[in-house]
Amino acid sequence: MNIRVKDLEEGCIISEDVLGLTNNPLVRKRTVISAVHIEVLEAFQIQQVSVLSRKNDGTALSPEKDLKQEALTQGDIKSHHSMSEDSTQPQQDFDEMYQAAVSFYRTEFSNWQAGTKVDIVAIKKMILPLVQQVELNKQHLYNLHHLSNAKNYIAHHSVAVGIISSLLARKIGCDQAFCIQMAMAGVLADVGMAKMPNSLLTKATLLTKDENIEIKKHPVYSYQYVMDTPLLKKEMKQAIYQHHERFDGSGYPKGEKGDQITLYAQIISIADVYHAMTSERLYRAKQSPFKALETILEDEFGKFDIVAVKALQELIGNLAIGTKVELSDGRIAEVIFTQPDYLTRPMVKDVESGEIIDLTRHRKIYIEGIKSFTA
Repeated sequence: MNIRVKDLEEGCIISEDVLGLTNNPLVRKRTVISAVHIEVLEAFQIQQVSVLSRKNDGTALSPEKDLKQEALTQGDIKSHHSMSEDSTQPQQDFDEMYQAAVSFYRTEFSNWQAGTKVDIVAIKKMILPLVQQVELNKQHLYNLHHLSNAKNYIAHHSVAVGIISSLLARKIGCDQAFCIQMAMAGVLADVGMAKMPNSLLTKATLLTKDENIEIKKHPVYSYQYVMDTPLLKKEMKQAIYQHHERFDGSGYPKGEKGDQITLYAQIISIADVYHAMTSERLYRAKQSPFKALETILEDEFGKFDIVAVKALQELIGNLAIGTKVELSDGRIAEVIFTQPDYLTRPMVKDVESGEIIDLTRHRKIYIEGIKSFTA
């Protein structure tokens, strides 16, 4: 929806890049608006901007603020998309569908805190359309971490883990019905957090030893929420219980290791860790999807089943030739070759200078994000 800058509220999410007199955005797409952003827009005499219909806390904007499309005069907003024009509307539709899902989860979470049982059917109806959209357009996968925010982390995280778990299940050869089950299990893995004190859920600093002990009870609580439902397979219930176990025995709640941990639990586990690394937290900045994947491969070695690790590599790192990426040094480059053993570090060509950059050799440079995706 288009709204006047004077009607902007903190928490609004920009849906199109806002340009001034140059091609460099004043405010980038998916930016969560703050008071500083509004001051900048007013200083540059921007009259209108495009935003999502919901703010980052899930609340809907008043439809009365939506302006009809009209000819924009000099000084009005100009906009462009990093994706092709054909994919603009689907991306905005997905973003709004995702924000609605997060809002729904937050409502359900409050109900769980009050003692309400989990509505598995409602969870399925919420997550399935999102999974289907990501399967149709992989660009959505690379944008998930832009949609998240620290304030409502549990809701964002649960929705995203559901999506990623389903996609990973597809990578290892699960059929459609099982992928749907994995999506629901991913969403519900942290339902046990509803039994935690709000003081722990909203704490902006690292947890104390005692607080960590309390938080580590949540997989058990999550299992208790779903153990009696006939709508989740027993494998999914076990996966929810084990999703914080680690292959080397360093996880919780039981410290199980190796073959004691199911592959489905490992899938939710690696989806959980990956999305956590790429998300803004109250006490930690987010990483790019590619940097997070490298961290899992290097720093978390031995903690995950190699099957789950390879599935995540294939899902995130296997970029097609021609995909345009943004590098960590700000340059825009095009993928020209990828070695099977280095999926996160392809050979790329700087689109401006034509320089060939082998990211396997230039270790300080990494892919920050996707600019345009080639399927």
